[in-house]
Amino acid sequence: MNRSTDRILTTHTGKLFMPDAGYVGMGPPATPAERVRDEVTALVEKQVAIGMDIISNGEPAGIGPGTIFELVEGFETAPITLPADEPAVSLERVRWLSRDMLRFTSFYAHMFSDAMPVENPLMAMRTSVTGPLKLKSLEPLEADLALFKEVLATHAPEKEAFYCVVAPAWLEEFVWNEHYADDDEFVVALTEVMAPMFKAVTDRGLILQIDDPAISHDWEEARRGAMNLDDYERFVMVRVEALNAALEGVPEDMIRYHTCWGSWPGMHTNEIPLRDIVRPLMSVKAQAFSLESAKSTHRADWKVWRDVMKWPEDKIIIPGVVDHTTPVVEPPEVIADTLIQFANVCGKQNVIAGTDCGMRWHAEANWEKYKNIVLGAELASRHLWS
Repeated sequence: MNRSTDRILTTHTGKLFMPDAGYVGMGPPATPAERVRDEVTALVEKQVAIGMDIISNGEPAGIGPGTIFELVEGFETAPITLPADEPAVSLERVRWLSRDMLRFTSFYAHMFSDAMPVENPLMAMRTSVTGPLKLKSLEPLEADLALFKEVLATHAPEKEAFYCVVAPAWLEEFVWNEHYADDDEFVVALTEVMAPMFKAVTDRGLILQIDDPAISHDWEEARRGAMNLDDYERFVMVRVEALNAALEGVPEDMIRYHTCWGSWPGMHTNEIPLRDIVRPLMSVKAQAFSLESAKSTHRADWKVWRDVMKWPEDKIIIPGVVDHTTPVVEPPEVIADTLIQFANVCGKQNVIAGTDCGMRWHAEANWEKYKNIVLGAELASRHLWS
C-alpha cells in the first residue's frame, strides 16, 4: 500500500454518509439495491473532489459490516420477547453494553432513546447463532466488490482504495451464542468461515480493512466481567491468533486494521489504555493500523510509541485526527499538530492521516471534517518536508 514518501497521505475509516444526509445516529440502513451504484459513484466522486488519497466505497450496501448474516448460515434473527418495562439499557436488549452504560443509567437511557428507541428493529430483534456456521455464498460480496472496482475505474482510476470487513471478534459481540460451547469456540468458528471473504477483497486488488473495536471494547463489556491484564491478553490473543490464521494467504501489505474505543458520544471511564493492549494489537497480521488519536481520552496515545514500543519501520500508522464523537470541526492547524507529533515519533513516511472511527453526525459536519483532514495534512507536509 502507498506510504507518505513526500507528503502526508489522507484516508478515513470507511463508512460515509451521503453529502445530503441528515443526522442518522448509529448509521443509516443498507441502501436499496437499485440505488447502490449511484451512491457509491457519488461517494467516490466526493472523496476525489476534496482530495482524499485513499478512499472507500462508503459502504452504502452494508456488505462487510452489515450483512455477514446473509453470507453465512447458522444464524437466526427473531423478535425479542421481554417484559414491557425492560429498560432500553439492558443486557437483554443490547449484548455489547459497557459497564459505563450500566453505571450511568440516566445518561445512557437518554442516549439510547434518541439513537436506538425500543421500537427500533435493532432493539426489538435478537440475532443468535443456533447451528454450525457455514459459508453459503460469496456472491453478494463479489458483486459489491465488482461494482466498487467499476466505479473506481471510471471515476478514480489513480486512487488507492480499501474495503471494510467487520472483524469476527466484533461481530461476535452482537450475537447471542446458543450453539457453541463458549464464546471462544464461537468466534474461532466464525473467523474460519469468514476467511474466504478476506481473500476475496485483496484478490480484487483492494486493500482489506478489518474493523475490530472488540480488541479494546471487550475490556469494558459488562457481560464479560472484570479481568486482570494477563487474563485479558490471553482472552484477546485467542481472537488475534484465529484472525491471523484466517488471513493466511492474504498479503500483509494489503491489510489495514482498525480499532477504536466505541463510537458513542458518552462517558468512557472504563476504557483500557492503548499501552495495555499494544502487544496483542501489534501481533495482528497487518501493515497499517488505524487508531483513535483525536478523542480527548486518546490525545496522548502518541506517547505509547515513544515510551512503550518503538513504531516498527515496516508498519504504517493511521492516527485519527478528527473526533467521531462530536460534530465540532477540528481546524487544519490542530490536525497538522497531531500529524507532526506522530511523525516525530513514528517517522513521517509511516504516518497517514485518518479518522478516529466512522462519523455519526449530520453529513455537513462529517464532510467538513474530511476536508480539514486534507488541509491539515497539507500544512503538516509543508512543515515536515521543508
